[in-house]
Amino acid sequence: MFNPVEPFFQSLAKDTGFPIDQVRYIALLFFSYPLGYFYRTLLHPSRTSLTTRYLYAIILGLLFGFLCFGWQMYVLLAVVVVCYAMLKWTSPGKVQRYTMVWAMGSMSVAHLYRIATDYGGWSLDFTGPLMLMVQKVTLVAYALHDGKARKDSQLNADQRQQKLVTCPSLLEYLGYTLNFHTLLAGPTCTFKEYTAFVSGSNFKTAKDDDNKVLPRSKEPSAFFAVLSKLVYSLIAITVFIVLSNTVSTEDCWDPTHNLAQRILIMYLNCFRMRTKYYFVWLLVESVNNLTGLGFSGYNKEGKAEWNLVTNVHVLDIELATSLRGVVSGWNALTANWLRRVCYDRVTFSPTLLTFGLSAWWHGFYPGYVFVFVYFAVQTTASKKLRRLVRPYFQTSMEMKWFYDAITFFITHIFLDYGLIFAIEFLRVDKGLRVWSSYYYLPMLMSTLALLIPDSTNSRSKDVPSKADKTESIDKNGSTFTPSVGDNLIASN
Repeated sequence: MFNPVEPFFQSLAKDTGFPIDQVRYIALLFFSYPLGYFYRTLLHPSRTSLTTRYLYAIILGLLFGFLCFGWQMYVLLAVVVVCYAMLKWTSPGKVQRYTMVWAMGSMSVAHLYRIATDYGGWSLDFTGPLMLMVQKVTLVAYALHDGKARKDSQLNADQRQQKLVTCPSLLEYLGYTLNFHTLLAGPTCTFKEYTAFVSGSNFKTAKDDDNKVLPRSKEPSAFFAVLSKLVYSLIAITVFIVLSNTVSTEDCWDPTHNLAQRILIMYLNCFRMRTKYYFVWLLVESVNNLTGLGFSGYNKEGKAEWNLVTNVHVLDIELATSLRGVVSGWNALTANWLRRVCYDRVTFSPTLLTFGLSAWWHGFYPGYVFVFVYFAVQTTASKKLRRLVRPYFQTSMEMKWFYDAITFFITHIFLDYGLIFAIEFLRVDKGLRVWSSYYYLPMLMSTLALLIPDSTNSRSKDVPSKADKTESIDKNGSTFTPSVGDNLIASN
């Protein structure tokens, strides 16, 4: 397909040494900054019609898609068009099922195509945006189902807030699914959150921590949020480049290094891999904040907050002393999607089914099966050990600090052992090679932990402790995260 700016991308790839697919992708993300600023200022909803704002975002989104993915963009368009047709002409009681089957089925074909054409590779193609598109179209379908086929008494608070009582117009639907500032790398918000942003009502209905509407004479500035997230993303990519020139994954199984050295190398490699995701997620959040999307209200001090589309909490991950601390900060918006379309809705084995949907959404690399089983075992084992061991370290501040230090190291060793398989290798042969170099110790230790007799008394079994409640999954909360190492989309 003819691409008039391809010579520019090729020149940039030659000068930087990065692959051409990554150069296209990142360059278009940076082009979004001036386009996003123009969108919020000159095309502000107070002086521009909604039609103009929608068309601007759609046209640029299509342009970005074709420049980045060429003919593959037609696949995304086909998914969107068919989903809208089902939204328009199928029964509200069944539209969510049809949409889920079509969207996930299309994505499955894309995953299989990727495996067949680029097995174990990391080229940037349409599968990443298609994974995000699946989230968008299913969120709309379930919202319409809630609004037209279910009673309010059957909905939880989030479902009542996000429900749609009328079918969106084609322009609104295309704007939500194909806009330039979320097409390539997200983040995914709900349909109502997006339309409120386009109309500008997200600022007019801002609420404080006490859920009271705050009158404001002017819209809050996103300058600090945009600048800080941009700076953090640039720091992340700098760290990635430095570490990429310092450590390599092959060193993780190099027999010339002892076990302690290999553990350190594995940690540095996994930290390097995470910074790649931090870079993209923080960058796209910054872009979206610049357009005006992401404003979430004011805190008690009256300061504007821009965390509606926050997808990663870096410090929560890097300083975590438990697996829950990691998963609550990683790919949070995908976790919200899984909760909204699966966990909050199914009545039989919600956790198991949500894990299954997450695994299906990620793709069909056999390495994912190993990693999901590993983290399922590790999660169960860590909760059990925490319940058994933690009380002995709460007797003094020094003991608490010691416990936190130990759990920090254990958490990251066990986490990185799984992540290096899921993110870096995907292939079973290479993944098992690195696992075997660590003698499968994390997996064996987690499995043995499950065999330890639970010595807690009957009362503690019947009534969970405060710590256990903190680690349990809140079915009505917004932080349910059933997967670790979600392979989204920085370079999927």
